[in-house]
Amino acid sequence: MTKLFGIAAKPAKAANSRPHSQLHGQLASGFSTQQGHGATTPSTNSTRRELLRVVLRDTLNRQGIPAAWIGAETLMATSRTHETGIHWRILVKHWDPRLLEHSVAFQQALIKRVMSFDPMAANWLMGISWQFMLPDESVCPPMSHSAIWTAPPPEKHITAPAPLTTGGSGDVIAGPVHITDSELSPVDPARADLEQLMALRAADFRSHAGGVDEDGERRSPFAATEPAKL
Repeated sequence: MTKLFGIAAKPAKAANSRPHSQLHGQLASGFSTQQGHGATTPSTNSTRRELLRVVLRDTLNRQGIPAAWIGAETLMATSRTHETGIHWRILVKHWDPRLLEHSVAFQQALIKRVMSFDPMAANWLMGISWQFMLPDESVCPPMSHSAIWTAPPPEKHITAPAPLTTGGSGDVIAGPVHITDSELSPVDPARADLEQLMALRAADFRSHAGGVDEDGERRSPFAATEPAKL
C-alpha cells in the first residue's frame, strides 16, 4: 500500500538546535536519546499498544470523525542503537478529501493526546506513518496534469453576508422578498403623466368653492367616462 506520509529517519540534532516540538524531533531522529537502557517487557508493550488504541478512539470521537474511517496498527521497531519501541501506522479506510486536508492537524492531536497520558512516550514511540487501505480505490480522483503542482493555488472566493436591513420593529425578522412579474413590467410614461395631471386638476378643483354641489359634497371635475360607440 502507498503511504500518505511517514517520518523518515534523520541524524539526531544537537540539543541547542532541536525543533520547538521535542517529540517531533525525537520521532524524526528515530528514537529518543534519553531513553532508558532497560529491556522492554511484553506487558509494557501491551500497555503501550492499549494506550495508542485509546488515544486514537478518543481523538476520533473528539473530532467527530467516524471510527470506521481510520484504524491503526502498532508495530515493533528497533532504532539504530538497537533500542526497541513501537511504530504507529495510521490506516485510512475511507476516502474523504477532508481527511487529507486535516491529516497534519489530526496527527498533532494524536501526539498531544499521547503525551498527556504518558509524558515519556517520546522514549518508546519511534515513528508515525499513514497508509491507505480503501475497500474501493476507484472513488479516488486520478492524478492531475503535472503542471498543477507548480501553478498557483486557486483563490477561494468568500461570499460576504447580506447586510442587515434596519427600520424593523423589535425582534421581527423580515423574510425573503418575492418579486412578481407585474412588478418587473415597465411603466407606461404617458399613462403616468396622465394620472399625475388628473391628480393636479382634482386638487385644483377641490381648492375652489365651485367644487361643492347642492348637497354640500365636492364634485369631481371630470365627467363619468363611457365607452365610445363604434
